[in-house]
Amino acid sequence: MNFARPVGLVTYIIGHSQLLLRGHQNDEQGLSTTLEILFKNVRALSVRAHYPSLTIRHASGEEETELREAVPGPWYDAQAFVLGERLLGGFVAAGAVYWGESSAQETYGSFLVPEYELPQLDLGRPHPSEPQTEPRTIHAPYRQRR
Repeated sequence: MNFARPVGLVTYIIGHSQLLLRGHQNDEQGLSTTLEILFKNVRALSVRAHYPSLTIRHASGEEETELREAVPGPWYDAQAFVLGERLLGGFVAAGAVYWGESSAQETYGSFLVPEYELPQLDLGRPHPSEPQTEPRTIHAPYRQRR
């Protein structure tokens, strides 16, 4: 799969082993749709924060062997997907990958993972380097929509 547009990391939902990448709308560049790429049942990953364009392909036999040696443990039904031309561009070991495009107005939500509210900037959330008088939670898990 080749996506000839900028794509970036949006979130990794640990509890559901889901990785979401997104290509944002940009009318100036002629990108009138939002692209979302969702990897499900992720067993291991190494991804960049941003790709100017993105190719997703199955790993060659040699690459998959290298990944399975580097990432021990059960892979169950996971397949090795390479992000780019070489492993250096990143990889995802996952059960499946889905993608879709939407011309709807962009929101913080996802049309491929609608049951979760994606993270938003919260200026009130404490910064890890701020002095604390009592322990506070820095990380808040994704809230499931009901």
